[in-house]
Amino acid sequence: MERDTLEIALGQHLRLSCKATGIPSPSYQWHRDNVELQEQQNCQLDIVVNSCDQAGEYKCKISQVTIDGEEIMPALLTRSVFVNISRAPVVMQQQPPAFLELKEGEDFIIKCIAHGHPEPHYQWFRDNTRLEDETSNILHIKQFSSRHEGKYHCYISNDVNEVITQRSHVMLDLPREKAVAKIALIIANDNYEYHTCLETPKNDAAKIGNLLKEIGFKVICLVNLSLQQTKNALKIFGEALTEGVYGLFYYAGHGFKMQESYMLAIDAPESYLRRDAICESELLAVSLKNDPALLVTILDMCQTVPPKECNPDIHNEIPKVEEYKSRRNLRNLVQAYSTSSHRPSYERTTSKYGLYATHLSKYISKNIPVTKVFEEVGKSIDRLLKGAERNQIPMFALTITKPFRLTDAIYKRDLSPALDRLNKLIAFSTKSFEINFKQAGLSARVVISLFMEPYLNIIKISVCNLDDLEVSFYNSVPTKQNNLFQTASAKQECWIHNPQICQGPLVVSVSKNGTRVGATLLHIKNYIPLVLESINS
Repeated sequence: MERDTLEIALGQHLRLSCKATGIPSPSYQWHRDNVELQEQQNCQLDIVVNSCDQAGEYKCKISQVTIDGEEIMPALLTRSVFVNISRAPVVMQQQPPAFLELKEGEDFIIKCIAHGHPEPHYQWFRDNTRLEDETSNILHIKQFSSRHEGKYHCYISNDVNEVITQRSHVMLDLPREKAVAKIALIIANDNYEYHTCLETPKNDAAKIGNLLKEIGFKVICLVNLSLQQTKNALKIFGEALTEGVYGLFYYAGHGFKMQESYMLAIDAPESYLRRDAICESELLAVSLKNDPALLVTILDMCQTVPPKECNPDIHNEIPKVEEYKSRRNLRNLVQAYSTSSHRPSYERTTSKYGLYATHLSKYISKNIPVTKVFEEVGKSIDRLLKGAERNQIPMFALTITKPFRLTDAIYKRDLSPALDRLNKLIAFSTKSFEINFKQAGLSARVVISLFMEPYLNIIKISVCNLDDLEVSFYNSVPTKQNNLFQTASAKQECWIHNPQICQGPLVVSVSKNGTRVGATLLHIKNYIPLVLESINS
């Protein structure tokens, strides 16, 4: 070594070497602070410095020993090299848990681990209040009770920097609620007739719907509804929300704010009025009439006011207010919004999902209190949004008096008539059957399935066993707005949006080399969910 002192950073290799000659060959033993280093008996020391304890005085002891183990001469010592550890910032290695539930009387232990040089100092806080004498990386509270509930975090620092752990929400494990049933109505509007079409609502709603299915919800998921279809869907939803039932409503699409929040149906005119939309009070009036145990409403939409220069009539309109009356003073209501009053809600064209749904999907199926779901969504968005997107500020209001969770179990009991009817309305399974083209002497198998889970009002129709023929589909009765779709890449299948009984059967035509060889009528009304007849009535 050219120098006696080295400074090295944590995580780096420390390499020291010495060389001696003699017969018999010399042996080596490296020391740190006069203590032998195990397994360091070569002429070269090569170790990774991963602890501040590895600082100190290094030297090597060299000796000659005969075959019989006798020392030929006194041992030699190299000169010392003093190793110092470079100052290093605090780096978090282990966070405390985000959520922790404890029974009353249990011991409560949470910890964090951080590295740095000099050694980090720790200070624990509960609800931003310093906890005296809690200055180690482990927080231990004996006999946990309600007075210990709160949000805990640790402040960690050294001479270089400081960090704060994530908040750990610690609460009592209270007796769990149970639901008679859990029902969700999910509506995604993106294909507007007179307004800008949206990119993400269909994906947002599908993701939320599938997550709710995983935790036991019966899901009525519908896309691109007119005003009347929306009212019909809400009526079906409200009739099923009887006593003891958990209800959840999620809407993604265009919306606006005029004293209260309004959801815009896909057939809303260019210069729309409030009566062309569904207001929040109407949603509550329908959903609360039969006293469900819990109702959660989520409006993933803009909350801006329609500009007077584009839509002057709406500012002179006298609104109709829907009152909702309960037989009891129902308190267990959660109202969540992707953004607060008079603020926009964003979707990213580069992303499959909207901003709010991206963060909501992280928490909606977690086994945490329903109030905590929306707290965490708000914090998650606040941490990640930048620039203009910070104008989107989620909010929620609640009147929860019980420890409800969306993951709560369901009673095993006989279904009420309302729930039994709902099950029949939304029941669907893939159907397969044979059709004949008598003119051409052909037969084929037809498969009717959902085009996109969990949507009930987009039906896919596939024709099989006609590999060398082209298949085309037509409505036998013209519709106001096209609802039948077929692409060049899917030559033997189509999908139909909101199939209505009044449209009559589909026409299935087969051609060969551009020449039609046969056609038949396909009656699909017996193969689609019954709920479609109800929402289209």
